[in-house]
Amino acid sequence: MDHQSAERVAVVTGAARGIGQAIAERLLGEGLQVHALDLYPVAEALSRNGLIFHRCDVANLAQVSAAASRIGDVDVLVNNAAAVTPAVAITDLSPEDWHRAMAVNVTGLFNVSRSFLPRMGRGGSIINLASTFGHVGSPGRVAYSTTKGAVLAFTRSLALDLATRGIRVNSVSPGAVTTDRLVELFGSNELAEAYLAPLHPIGRTGFPADIANAVWFLATEQSAFMTGADLRVDGGYTAQ
Repeated sequence: MDHQSAERVAVVTGAARGIGQAIAERLLGEGLQVHALDLYPVAEALSRNGLIFHRCDVANLAQVSAAASRIGDVDVLVNNAAAVTPAVAITDLSPEDWHRAMAVNVTGLFNVSRSFLPRMGRGGSIINLASTFGHVGSPGRVAYSTTKGAVLAFTRSLALDLATRGIRVNSVSPGAVTTDRLVELFGSNELAEAYLAPLHPIGRTGFPADIANAVWFLATEQSAFMTGADLRVDGGYTAQ
């Protein structure tokens, strides 16, 4: 346990599975009290592992505000929750999918940050999950890419707003990470790896723990001189 972790409180959105779960479990393992916000049906099971679960739709300001009131003071806030749209041309993208992506990925970021900031003091750290698709284009990903570009802009501006309050705001941009979502998209881990690994110069897709490690770094004083920055944890994808 890091000495900085004693009695610190973290909130992680979208923490029921995949990257969010890895982040929440990493913070818990470092000695923080971790509150997990999610809608995913199996999320209650996380409470058995020591995480404190709150069923919450980040796109619903009233639900987020209620969760913030229950949780109280927060030291680390990780905005990870995201809706992923189908990989289709814009003319085939439904307005419902577009609006849901905006509601979760952008408005949700606003709702959570706005609700928890009054409960965060000097030394606090906000980490937003962006994406390589916020840096480079990808066919069929106009909605998702737009939202992740917004995450990067949101991070930079909020960092400037909060600098004098001693609260740091940074983001992490993952490359392709092996999660349940990739399995759902490709059919298996093997098929996902076969397609995606060659796209990353390091020769593999990422693991959720790779992203959790970066988030933990940004949550600690080891990154004390960083704010408004983005860590690209992408196996070299955006360096090409």
